[in-house]
Amino acid sequence: MSCPRISIIVPSFNQGAYIEATLRSVLDQNYPALELIVMDGGSTDNTREILDRYTDRLAHLEIQPDRGQSHAINKGLARMTGDVWAYLNSDDLLTPCSLIRVGELFQNPATDWIGGVSVIFDEQSERGTVTPHRPARLKEVVTPWARSVEHVFPCSNVCYMSRRIYDTIGGFDESYNYSMDMEYYTRAVFAGYLLRRVPEVMGRWRWHSESKTVRDGRNYRFLEEELRIATAYADRLAPDDALALWNEIFQNRKWYVVRRALHENPHGSRIGRLVRLLTDAMQRPSLLGFRPWLGAVKKQIVSA
Repeated sequence: MSCPRISIIVPSFNQGAYIEATLRSVLDQNYPALELIVMDGGSTDNTREILDRYTDRLAHLEIQPDRGQSHAINKGLARMTGDVWAYLNSDDLLTPCSLIRVGELFQNPATDWIGGVSVIFDEQSERGTVTPHRPARLKEVVTPWARSVEHVFPCSNVCYMSRRIYDTIGGFDESYNYSMDMEYYTRAVFAGYLLRRVPEVMGRWRWHSESKTVRDGRNYRFLEEELRIATAYADRLAPDDALALWNEIFQNRKWYVVRRALHENPHGSRIGRLVRLLTDAMQRPSLLGFRPWLGAVKKQIVSA
């Protein structure tokens, strides 16, 4: 049986320090049926110089401004011809021989979706892993703040889907800037697709200060989009789970506005953060009895 054709889409913008290692982690595997697509948003660093050296090994290279990461991925998806696809951030890596393993797993025609283990690393050392586990109940798919397991979904660099999924549910929602992958995977679950979790390291997720995850996502941006996803799917759960989820959404929206006030302008004044906290309370009176909000207000007053 021939190897399934695997399309890897690399969205890129100003990652010249890392993109060559990313490309080599794919190309050096010499997978016989590879389609590597790079969609660069018009980088102004040395990315273009690096990409020029690999042009003859890329199935498609586009360098022009885009509307962001999700748009770049969607443009790549529209061009892909593979039976299987994944997107790989331009600072992340695949591990050696991982594509051969993916090809083996997709020899089974019933396989639509697999997710492996990704090692988190920085310039000094490894920081742990993202290992997806089956959730105890469907509700946990949309509640990252309350799960019986740490991770339900794999990192994007070790998540491979069949062409059938894209043909059925379409591309990424470009209104998401941080959790576009989680929204997509959630959509796939509710469309009836089953994730096969593979307990093997297939990739490495780079942790560095310039990544969106480290710079903004952890502070409040991920929670903002996680709440959007939960809200969209709450009423598709069993009644008791839906009711519990709406209560969790209500509480986590309060956490969100507090974290946003404290982190949306990291170089701003404490007076500015205090004004934001008070303005939010005028719009959401339930904050007045929320201890984290009270603590944040007190901290701004005492420190001013």
